[in-house]
Parts: sequence; C-alpha cells; structure tokens
Amino acid sequence: MRLGSTVAVLTAFAIIVQGMASASVPDPGSPRYANSILSDFSTPTVAPGESLVFAFNISNPYEGPLDTMTNVTITVGIYRYATQEELRDLDDDFENPPVFDDGSTEKTIEVDLLPLDGTERISLDIKTSRRTPHGSYFMQSTYFVRFCVMFNFEGNDTVVVLKSKGCFSDDEWDQMVSFDPEESLVNVSYMKDLGVDGLIPDSSFGLKIPIPRWPLGLLIGGCGFVSFVALYYFVLDNPGKYPKLEKRFYKLRGKLGEFRSKLQNFLRKG
Repeated sequence: MRLGSTVAVLTAFAIIVQGMASASVPDPGSPRYANSILSDFSTPTVAPGESLVFAFNISNPYEGPLDTMTNVTITVGIYRYATQEELRDLDDDFENPPVFDDGSTEKTIEVDLLPLDGTERISLDIKTSRRTPHGSYFMQSTYFVRFCVMFNFEGNDTVVVLKSKGCFSDDEWDQMVSFDPEESLVNVSYMKDLGVDGLIPDSSFGLKIPIPRWPLGLLIGGCGFVSFVALYYFVLDNPGKYPKLEKRFYKLRGKLGEFRSKLQNFLRKG
C-alpha cells in the first residue's frame, strides 16, 4: 500500500509538472510584452550606392520561470519607399531596390531559444546601388521595414505570432486599428481572426544624396567678398576716421591699378 501510494503521488506530481511546462502566457501578444520584444533599432541614412547595417535587439519580455521562447523565427522585409511627394510599395515593378546580402528584400533569421530576460542582437547587411530610388538633395527618402516574429514557449507547441503594420494590407490595418477616441485602438477579435496574437512596430532606414560642399564654399566666399567691398567703400567714404585701414586700402587700390594697367598692356600686345 505504501509503495502504491508513493507511485500515485509521483504520478500526480509528474502530471502537474507537465501541465505547468505546457502552460503558456494567457495573452502573449498584449502590448506589455509585444512592445518590448524588438528594441534598440539602428536605422542609418546612407547615400545611394553605399551599404548599411540594419540592426535591432530581440528579447524575451515574459516573466514566468517556464516562459523560455523557443524556435524563434524573425522575418524582416523591406516593403515600402516614401518621400514627401511619393509613396510606393516594393513590388515586382520596383527597380533596383535595397537588398539584403542574399539579394532579396526579405530575410529570415532563426534563434533556437531565448531564456528569461535573454536578448539577441540581430545585424543585417543591406546593399544599395547608385540607381536605387532615393530622395533629392533637400528631401530624404525612407524605406520601411516590416517584421513577423513567430515562436512558442518551451514545452508548448502553440505558435505565437506577432506582426508589424507592413505585414497587413491597408484594408486589414484600417479595420484592425482605429484612432477614433470612441473606439478601441485595436480590434483584438479581428486581429485574432487574421491569425495574429499581437502587434509590433515597423522600422525604417534612409537614403539621401549628400549635399555637395562647393555651393557652401561659394556662399561663404561670396559673403566674405561682399563684406570686404562694403568695408572698403565705407572707410574710403569717411576719410580720417580709420587711418590705418584707409592707408592699407589706398595701397591696395594702387596695386590693383598697377595690375590692371599691366593686364591691359598684355592684352594689347597679344
């Protein structure tokens, strides 16, 4: 009897532990968790033809001792181009888009597991060409990046799906998200119907032609010349007030007159 009781107790304990291991967070896509999954974005701006490193952290924000994230899959996609005057999707008609190191506009990264409070730094190389659409000297272009994060908790086969705005069509997003103060911000039931547990943020990087330095040099030089001419005529129009400057300016006038005479003689002989 004593052995049978011990076996029964151990069996019950095993069932309880197994049930605990299979338990999942009641709402893994709620903003308190989803807002912390991706963070510390590195979103540089480069010139056309340059490469950039797009980077971010993926973290485990869950709180339970059994909430280890496993089979983590992160899909990153460059999906939209925008300037102040233009908005285009990176579809088949979009020529010379920025691409990842494998030549595509979408990249999938896999992480075996993220333990409690664990963080993984993801760095992706993105290449552009001189023909990649970009902004003008005075108007930066932006490329938007979308994310889809899928994982399950250790001991649980249920897959948690988190997506950013770029993973939805415009109609889906408008039905799911509302900024009307009289309505809920997110239509959770509709989101669940789309097979999504929570929303995460998009990101972006920039492409812009650098402003050349020679116009600035000309502007500074022109301002300096105009200031000098103004000072020159002011001093000569007020004799005796600034004797040292007046003396130097008269000397400069003499040298300029001598140079002008030599130039005229040279041109006549030529």
